[in-house]
Amino acid sequence: MSRATVCPGLYKDERGKFYCRYAGDAEIDPAFMPCLLEYWECSFYIKHRRAEKAEEEEKKKETPKPEEVRAVEEVKTVAPAFVAPPTETRVESFGYDIDSLIERAGELAKLWENYEEEARRVVEEWEELGEKIRKELAGLEASINAYIEELDRVEKLFESGRISEEEFSDLRSRIESKLAEKNSEREALARKLAELDRVVLPHYKRVKVAEVKPEIAKLRLALSKLEERFKSGSISEEVYKRLRTELEDKIQRLEKIREEVE
Repeated sequence: MSRATVCPGLYKDERGKFYCRYAGDAEIDPAFMPCLLEYWECSFYIKHRRAEKAEEEEKKKETPKPEEVRAVEEVKTVAPAFVAPPTETRVESFGYDIDSLIERAGELAKLWENYEEEARRVVEEWEELGEKIRKELAGLEASINAYIEELDRVEKLFESGRISEEEFSDLRSRIESKLAEKNSEREALARKLAELDRVVLPHYKRVKVAEVKPEIAKLRLALSKLEERFKSGSISEEVYKRLRTELEDKIQRLEKIREEVE
């Protein structure tokens, strides 16, 4: 029998937010957790299963065999029963670590939410400002080309004898001064744009990946439910194949986008 692809501990509230029963009902993002595929590798799931197995073992140890019960009853007739001191339970021994990790995971979810919101604002402003800077750079490039053409024109005037050497020297000096000024402005602005791109681009990639990953997770969940419907016989094979192809194509396109921005 094939293993289910959706973690049994995953559930969603009426607002569409996802939570994990095995993480103390902490809010999680399935796009960054193996909830929808290999959930059995998740640390929360593993700890939950270990705790279940340990509890089962404890119950087996605590259930006395018939012959043990008879032996205890015989001992009771000759000696007072020995009362063992209370021992620390598994939950008590791991309780602090579990609660601490749950609290930290919850704080991370809030931090990520705040980061994502601020990152989106930064990316939007970066795109707007970047567009303005690129237009300014294009204007500076046009000015530089115009000065270069003017310098060439002045040189031709001098070579043809239409202006004196003094006039040519004065004009060339002024044009070269303006040309150097515009080149300096262009280089400074280009450096600032490169620095801006360098610091913002990692956040841009994270934001884009954050947009794509939840959509991929939803499509995979829909694909899993489609498989279940087909196995239960609620849809025909023709409909199943058509919908499966559509979902797989969408997932493939989104995976490609994710690879491009990562």
